[in-house]
Amino acid sequence: MKILVVDDDMVQLESLRRGLRSKGYQVLEALSAEDALNRFTHSHTNEIDLVLSDYLMPGMNGIELLKKIREDHGSLPVILMTAYGEKDLIIEALHNRCNSFIEKPFTLEQLMQEIERVTK
Repeated sequence: MKILVVDDDMVQLESLRRGLRSKGYQVLEALSAEDALNRFTHSHTNEIDLVLSDYLMPGMNGIELLKKIREDHGSLPVILMTAYGEKDLIIEALHNRCNSFIEKPFTLEQLMQEIERVTK
């Protein structure tokens, strides 16, 4: 399974890459939502099986990225990572068919559970 990880924090991105690879996943990385959208342009859509994106990023945030993914890639699973468990944010994400949320900080095992749940 190939996961596109989107986060503007290099330390978080590195940590996620190492953890996911240790569990056997292939990892693509993007430092912004715009960079993530370019990944879809420069690779075959069917190569990406899941998007794991931070919510709060400069420029386009995770909800805006989710909307673009839904426009162009339909039902591709998306998990949003956030340190903000705000009700309005969750409602907006669910209205845009976000598959799951995971609240920071989280463990690798919690992330694995969410990935398994949304990809079944």
